[in-house]
Amino acid sequence: MIISVIGILAILLITYWWGSSGAFSAMIHFLCVVTAGCIAFAVWEPVAYRMLGGGSGEYAKGLVLLGTFIGVIVVMRLFSDRYIPMNLSLPRAADVLLGGAFGLASGVLTIGFLTIAIGFFQSTVTVGDYTGWSRRSDIPNAPAIGSDNAPILMVADAAAGFYSYLSWGAYTPWLGGGTIDTHMPQLVRTAGSLYRDSYGDGLARVSIPPESVSNLKLYDVPPIALSGAVGAAPTASWAVQFTVAQDGFDGAGQQFLLSAAQARLVGDGKGGKATVSYPVAWRQNTRESGEKMFFFNSPSNYASSMQAQGEGTFVIFFPKQDLGSQSPKFIELKGVRFVAPRPVAAPDFAGNAPAEASAAKTVDDSDATPIDSLIEFPDPKYAIGGVVISSNDKGNLGLDGSNFIITGEQKFPRNTNNVVSPELRVRGFQVSTGQKLLRLDASATEGGVRIFPDLNQWVRESGAAAQNSRVAIIDKDGAKYYAVGMVEDDGDWVLVRSMGGKPLSLKDIPIQPLGSGKKLTLHFRVPAETVLKGLVLVTGKEDRIVNTISLTVPKDN
Repeated sequence: MIISVIGILAILLITYWWGSSGAFSAMIHFLCVVTAGCIAFAVWEPVAYRMLGGGSGEYAKGLVLLGTFIGVIVVMRLFSDRYIPMNLSLPRAADVLLGGAFGLASGVLTIGFLTIAIGFFQSTVTVGDYTGWSRRSDIPNAPAIGSDNAPILMVADAAAGFYSYLSWGAYTPWLGGGTIDTHMPQLVRTAGSLYRDSYGDGLARVSIPPESVSNLKLYDVPPIALSGAVGAAPTASWAVQFTVAQDGFDGAGQQFLLSAAQARLVGDGKGGKATVSYPVAWRQNTRESGEKMFFFNSPSNYASSMQAQGEGTFVIFFPKQDLGSQSPKFIELKGVRFVAPRPVAAPDFAGNAPAEASAAKTVDDSDATPIDSLIEFPDPKYAIGGVVISSNDKGNLGLDGSNFIITGEQKFPRNTNNVVSPELRVRGFQVSTGQKLLRLDASATEGGVRIFPDLNQWVRESGAAAQNSRVAIIDKDGAKYYAVGMVEDDGDWVLVRSMGGKPLSLKDIPIQPLGSGKKLTLHFRVPAETVLKGLVLVTGKEDRIVNTISLTVPKDN
C-alpha cells in the first residue's frame, strides 16, 4: 500500500503542478511524455540486449527503458522551453481545468511508465509492501501465478494500455514488426513482479546473454501427464529444448536456475494480441537416474543445471491450451526473446525417451596424450600457488564472504613467505559442497597439455576458430566442466584470474611459448567421484579431446 500511496500522491502533485501552469504548457508536457515513452519502448530491447553480456546485464532492461524515457523528456522540455516560451491566454477556469486534465494524464503515464521500468531492475520480488504478480502457493494450478492487486498496478495497466494502443500506428516499436501486445504481451504482469521472480527471493539472475543459449528446438508433444498429481489428465503441449552455457549461469557461473515465471511461450499475435503460456513441467539430466521429468507445482521448484557442469540442457513443457488457436512465435528465457523454430515431432517423452542431444560431436584427437600426472586435487583454501594475498590488498579480485575468489583478476609480486592471518588470507577459487577443486598444470612443455600452437597442429592451423574454443574437462558421460580460474607464474609476478562464470577460451590464456619457463595452472570445479575422460577444446561444432584423463575425482571430505 505504501508504494501505491506514493505513486498516487505523485500523480496528484503532477496534476496540481500542470493545472497551475496552464493548459498549453500542460499539453506540451503531455506530448513530451507520450513521445518519450514511445521512443523508450522503440529502442528498449535492441539496446538492452547488447548489454546483457556485460556487468550491467541484470539492470540493462530497466536502465535503457528508464534512462531513455527520462533523457528524451529532458531534451524535449529544454527544446520546448527554448522555442515555445509563451503560454496561450485562456479563461482561468478553462486554463486550470484543461491544465489539470493534461497534468493528470501526464501523471498517470509517467508514474505508470516508471513503475514498469523499475520492475525490470534486479531486485527482490517484494519491494517494501508491494509484490504485484508472483508465483504463489495458495493457487492450485501450476505455475500458480497470482497478484496482490495493488492500486499502482492499475496505473501501470493504464500506461501500458495507452502505449500499446499507440504502438499500432506511427509509434510502432521494434523497428518494423509487431506491437507491444504482440512482442511483449502482459507487460505489467512481467514487470511487476514476474521478471524478478527468480531464485533466492528474486536475487538470482534475471537476464541471460543471448549467445549463451543454443540447441533451441520446439517439439509438438501429444497428451502426456504434466502434473505430479495422481490420476492427472494427459495434456497436449509444446516443449522447448535448449542448452545454456556457463556464461548464462547464476552465482558467478556455478549453476543455472530457472523459475516458472522466467520462461514463457508467446503466440503469433493473431487478432492483434499474443497469448502466453508458462511452463508446468520440465525434463533434465540427473546424476543418478539420467533424464527425468519434474514439475513446477510449487514456488520452491526450479529447473537447475547439475552442479559444476559447464552447460545444462532442459526441455520445458507449455500447455497448448494456454495459447488457444495461436501458434508459438517466440520463446522467452530470463527476459530474452528468441524466435521459435519450426516445430518437429517429439520423442516419446511418455515412454521416457530422452530428448535429442546437442549437434556437437566428440572428436578423439589421434595425438592425444595422457595428463594424469599433471592433475592434483588440492585443498582449495591454499590452492593459488606462488603468492600469499591479504584481503586488504586484493586489488581487482572479487571475494565471497569466506575470502574465496569469484571474479576479477590481479597481478601480484611473487611471494611465498608472507605471513597473513587466516581471517584475512585470500583463499583459492570458490568451490561448493560436493565438489573438488581440480588443478591442472597447463604449462607449455613437451608432454603437457596440447592447447598451444607449438604442441597442437589443429590449434596452429585453425586460427580464430581455435582461439575462440573453450577449454574444459570432460567426464565419461560427456559432461563438461569449464575452468573457473587460472594462475600464471613467471618467477617474478603471479597473475590470478577468475573467469567469473565465463567459460575459459584459449584467447583468455596469456601467450605461453614452448620453453618459456612460465608456470600456468588451470582450476576447475568437478563433482566428487566423477570419472574423468579428457581435456577438450569446445568449438560449438565439436568437442575435440586433446589430452586423455583416466582419473576418478576423490570423495568430498
